[in-house]
Amino acid sequence: MPDRMQVSVTLESKQGSETTRHQYPGEWFRKDRSVYLRYKEGQDAEAVRTIIRCRPDELLITRRGAVESDQLFVRDGGRQPGSYRSPYTSFQMETDTKKLSVRAGRGRDDSDMAPPFTIEWKYEIWVNGEISGRFHNRLHIAEAGQAEAEA
Repeated sequence: MPDRMQVSVTLESKQGSETTRHQYPGEWFRKDRSVYLRYKEGQDAEAVRTIIRCRPDELLITRRGAVESDQLFVRDGGRQPGSYRSPYTSFQMETDTKKLSVRAGRGRDDSDMAPPFTIEWKYEIWVNGEISGRFHNRLHIAEAGQAEAEA
């Protein structure tokens, strides 16, 4: 398996009864003991570059552009500090991870994190000591051209 490839990233996010699903072209690569995903949401001035660092027990999401945020999700890690900034607001927050799992495709070891694989996480966002929202996300990564067959 190569250490770098073009992928299709499918992100499904649920908050309460609302579900959103987006698909983005991206890049998957390995560096040191981590796997990274890089993709862009939106176009032009509204674009947001997203980099996700994946480890079997940790997920770090960094977004830069029209929206800037840092969120860390740690399996069994309690609340983790983070931040959010847009042209309209900015605040410090904490993420409290309730579930973080990696599911590999094709019967491979979950710790491999080579496409295809799925990361699923549930979490709460806390702002100023109060719950601001509860989320359930699923991120499916497949080699470019194979996303719909395996998502």
